[in-house]
Amino acid sequence: MKHSWVYTLLPFLSGLDGVVHATSTQTDSDSDSNYSPAARSERACQLLEDSLPGLVFFPGSSNYTNDNFHYGASSTQNSTCTVEPSTNDDISTILKIIGREDVRSPFAVKSGGHTSNLGFSSTSGVMISLSNFNQIINEPLSNTVTLGPGATWDEVYAKLEVLNLTVVGGRIPGVGVGGLLLGGGYSWYTDEYGLALDNILSYDLVLPNGTFIQVTESSQPDLSFALRGGFNNFGIVTSFTVNSHPNNGIWAGTLTFPSNTTDRVFAAVEKFSTGNQDPKASLILTYVAIAPDGESILQADLFYDAPQQPEVFTEILDIPSLASTVGVRTLTEFLLEDFAILQTPEAGYTQHVIPTIHYTVPILNAIKTQVDATFTQAISDNRSLSTVGMNCEPFMHPFAHAFFDSAYPHSPTSRQVTPGNPLIFYNNVTKSEKEYFDNAVKELAREIQKVVVREGEGLVEDIHYSNYALADTPLELIYGGNLERLRGIKRDVDPMDVMGLSGGFKV
Repeated sequence: MKHSWVYTLLPFLSGLDGVVHATSTQTDSDSDSNYSPAARSERACQLLEDSLPGLVFFPGSSNYTNDNFHYGASSTQNSTCTVEPSTNDDISTILKIIGREDVRSPFAVKSGGHTSNLGFSSTSGVMISLSNFNQIINEPLSNTVTLGPGATWDEVYAKLEVLNLTVVGGRIPGVGVGGLLLGGGYSWYTDEYGLALDNILSYDLVLPNGTFIQVTESSQPDLSFALRGGFNNFGIVTSFTVNSHPNNGIWAGTLTFPSNTTDRVFAAVEKFSTGNQDPKASLILTYVAIAPDGESILQADLFYDAPQQPEVFTEILDIPSLASTVGVRTLTEFLLEDFAILQTPEAGYTQHVIPTIHYTVPILNAIKTQVDATFTQAISDNRSLSTVGMNCEPFMHPFAHAFFDSAYPHSPTSRQVTPGNPLIFYNNVTKSEKEYFDNAVKELAREIQKVVVREGEGLVEDIHYSNYALADTPLELIYGGNLERLRGIKRDVDPMDVMGLSGGFKV
């Protein structure tokens, strides 16, 4: 997710190729279906504390608070306990306890905690924090980097830049490695190298029954497919090995435009979206309306993978701006300086996705109109709105590097949809406010999508990018024709549905 505009705000199925067939170690002798989720969570926490002394934390401790923390308070829950594993054996122990028939506790797995969906990486049960799995290890002989899911992308870039290296990852600070890689991973480098998940070569995975395996395309092709966009349905990933790429500096920055340049900005963005042929160039356009009076902000974040100003941005750079930070810098500087405010937690936020191939002027005008209308309606309804906005993320050919079979449907020959991203931030984190703004962002997306479809730049049934999609998005829109295959793999590796005790898009 990218939103620089907050800147302005302070069963068993066999025969699947290469899949390790899970066997259950659970017994029915102590089963009690009358246990409440709370009671099961308490039992799990007691057993975990006995088995992993010093790694389990309860309310009142700073570890507990940090483990449950999410960027949005609307995505946070108070767990019964938290646990901070450090090894694959620790993860194995946790899953075996949680999945016992006499326990079956709800749980969550947290990487960076940037999801906007409540319950996707939060829980009232056992919170498994992957903060200790934060390794960043360069492997120069293989041109790869090993990453732990608990690291954040700004940490990764900072460590690799001194080696003149980079990887395909997140575009703002604070986003965890694990969630982005398991969901997809649109990046500043996507047109050049693909999505982040296209760059994964292997996974260290603890299966739902506690077995540790290493997954590669050759050793476990079905699981390799499933983990590329399949989130936490198939176990807990403790390490990713990804391609590294040379990094000799970048040219990047943020332009903020006055309102009287809107038409010129939209025309320049349409030209870039429909005509760019330089894979080193990337752009995000953001339009936002800010409470209390609806002041609008129009910003463009520009990126070029070389330490020089590119010709492709000449037209948008010629438009008068209120402020500009563009120049030669490091990626770490770009993230930490231009998106510094994103390291400050927000109260509530919600987002969705609009699959869009190109951003034409009529689509951009519709975005402005609908953002303003959503703002006006929320203020009229006396809601605790902070901002409402939309991020436009044009890419040249985002799926050109999808060489591996993937749960997230994005082959080089498929429709090259990009993830348009409407977002809303709000102040009062109550159930009614969350329901209101979830519905508001859904309606905002629906109205803009009508114009996208009318312009011939998208279809209602186009695949929705799961890292942006609302929690109630139909699985068919997330996984398309891959859904049944994913369900078969899930039955094979998790016959007791241990991972079904956690939240997310469950296949």
